[in-house]
Amino acid sequence: MHLRLLLFFTFVLKFNAQAANFPDCKSGPLSTFPICDQSLPSHQRAADLISRMTTTEKITQMITTAEAIPRLGLPKFEWWSEALHGIAYAPGVSFGGDLPAATSFPMPINLGASFNMNLVYRMANIISTEARAFN
Repeated sequence: MHLRLLLFFTFVLKFNAQAANFPDCKSGPLSTFPICDQSLPSHQRAADLISRMTTTEKITQMITTAEAIPRLGLPKFEWWSEALHGIAYAPGVSFGGDLPAATSFPMPINLGASFNMNLVYRMANIISTEARAFN
């Protein structure tokens, strides 16, 4: 459970806090927490934020649509943004014109069963290329 939350918050830290659906490190409740201190390593920042969450709050982060945690300044989050099935829920993505859809990849359990790290690397490379193309 902690690994998934750690990955989530590490992912969130990579995005611009100006986006409406991402935490605000400039003026929101998070601004006083280590999570917003970019001089600290990502894993340390994420671990601190997770330690501030109640058990119930951690559980609500484990479903497809993670609930907001207003007291910490965390907005509602769509887990579908991992991009295995396209980048449809990523911020700023709108399908249309020359880019009507994104690639859909197998579930993680199927990728793991392949024991092929090169395949996973190539898939991640395609996802990142599509994300840049759509945004």
